Amino acid sequence: MATEGRLDVILFALTGFGNPVLEALLKDNRVNLQAVFTIKYDTPFPHYAERQLLELCQEKQVVCYHNVKVGSEEGIGLLHKHSPDLIIVATFKQILKRNVITLPSLGIVNLHPSLLPHYRGPCPSNAALLNDDAVTGVTVHYVTEGLDEGDILLQRFLDIGEQDNDGILRKKLAKLSGEMIPELVDLFSGFTKPIGISQAHAAASLAPKPTVEDGYLESTSEIENIRRKMRALNPLPGTSIQVGAKRIPVDRFDLSTDSRLDGLYESETAVDIVRASHAIRLYKQAN
Repeated sequence: MATEGRLDVILFALTGFGNPVLEALLKDNRVNLQAVFTIKYDTPFPHYAERQLLELCQEKQVVCYHNVKVGSEEGIGLLHKHSPDLIIVATFKQILKRNVITLPSLGIVNLHPSLLPHYRGPCPSNAALLNDDAVTGVTVHYVTEGLDEGDILLQRFLDIGEQDNDGILRKKLAKLSGEMIPELVDLFSGFTKPIGISQAHAAASLAPKPTVEDGYLESTSEIENIRRKMRALNPLPGTSIQVGAKRIPVDRFDLSTDSRLDGLYESETAVDIVRASHAIRLYKQAN
């Protein structure tokens, strides 16, 4: 139920994308942010330097529940307690079922870091880099029981920099997500549910979570494929190359021309791969 003409909002989010979205919601005087549901981590955020969302909520004196399954009896009870008009999702490792989706009067919307219907699923930024895309973006869409299939409300584009790896790109997409909040709130400020645009489902693609084995660089001999993996799979799940009996983690690279014979050359700090007078230098990850 709206509080003094403001939207009562709950945020489902994780550290990373959730941080700028939380900040933007707190700055918007049309929003009454009732609570945040998140996960408490025991290790630092792995993609780039960022505070835990739980800590940020505590600093801002925002009610925050962590490690609660929102579809459980406990979770549904907490949601009914706050009675949100709208729930906003900004990355969340829980599949939302009908008992949650139908609870807020204005529905649930998700900030998905791709240009849907491309790259539905958990890791769209990895997929965009692996495919060497020049542009990606963020899509605001309604949450349904289908994976990232709901009608689209907003899309914003983002150029991918030539030096971007997955950590850098995720941080840019998180910032863009926060910047889109005022426009998202505009759509719901009249306390009516805006009509979205149906996705072109036939054009959909998936972006599954990459594995450690996906980062094994000896599986390809092409420098271009190695370059793409170095960008897409760092910092997570990471890249490595087998040299003799050793598996060497590598996390940065340079491209150059090279007159040496085709092959693999290891030095103290790097591994060079030479193919047809072109080389990629893979820098060993610091301990």
